[in-house]
Amino acid sequence: MPIQLMIFYRVLGVVFLVLAALALWEKYRTVRGAVLLPGRILECRKARSTSPRSGAGGYRYLVEIYVNGERLERETNDSFWFDHSTQKGKSVQVWYNPASDVLERKSVGTELLALVIGAAGVALLLIR
Repeated sequence: MPIQLMIFYRVLGVVFLVLAALALWEKYRTVRGAVLLPGRILECRKARSTSPRSGAGGYRYLVEIYVNGERLERETNDSFWFDHSTQKGKSVQVWYNPASDVLERKSVGTELLALVIGAAGVALLLIR
């Protein structure tokens, strides 16, 4: 195998491992200090209508939660491509952090994505 291709695979493998680590770090930075609470999906709406960033797109859930007997409505930090209005009324587990404006839905999606990206990075590093 040409040396240039080996160098490219090694660099790409390291980049994949760094991306996997950053994905996990971002997820746990978001949920650190948060409390897992049950919530109910009220609606699914366009993120650009509620996000301060002008380029925000996709759809987010508006979730109702109760914190210390007080009812709160917060958006999740999801970014769906399509409207998921059929999920209205469904119960979800969310991580609530008073310091954050949005909620993080409890899921293993980030961990699975990091696992796949990390495995691809290791595979690229092992190519001889």
